Amino acid sequence: MGLFTAFFLVSRVFLISLYEIISTFFWRFNLAKGSNPKIIQFGTEIRNVNNVFFSDNVSIGRFCKIFTEFSNSKLVIGENSQINTKCQIDFSGDLTIGINVVISEESILMTHDHGYDPKSKPIKYPKLIEDNVWIGSRSIILPKAGFIGQNSIIAAGSVVTRDVPQNVIVAGNPAKIIKRLN
Repeated sequence: MGLFTAFFLVSRVFLISLYEIISTFFWRFNLAKGSNPKIIQFGTEIRNVNNVFFSDNVSIGRFCKIFTEFSNSKLVIGENSQINTKCQIDFSGDLTIGINVVISEESILMTHDHGYDPKSKPIKYPKLIEDNVWIGSRSIILPKAGFIGQNSIIAAGSVVTRDVPQNVIVAGNPAKIIKRLN
């Protein structure tokens, strides 16, 4: 690897890191009062920022899309929670994410649907994700799954169609309980 290539790569990493620090600083002014995210990385899009509240040490990965179809919908994310790269978070039906939640790469959370008519008015479904939940990579949480219980794990690639109780591991399409935790 040439000296020029090494210099280019180090400069690129430095500039992106600097951009993310500055971007996070400005996001804090646009989010709901009291929001204090740790970092919001490059390429993230957040719509209706006045209705989004991030507690302390919330991390949002690169190229995430956080959106709603309604101007009055709310998103609350608890302390030390992490949304990783390329996740899509819909909070149209209101979404509350607890403390120490990890949402892994490319996962999708939906809180509304249109029934069988894509042009119909959206139907809201509120969703609560309790504390210490881990949602595995590329999982899909559909609108009618309104509750994910404390300390539960959603295995990678799962499609969650209904509520998930506390202290379980679910996997598959549709997701089913495969193990109960202590």
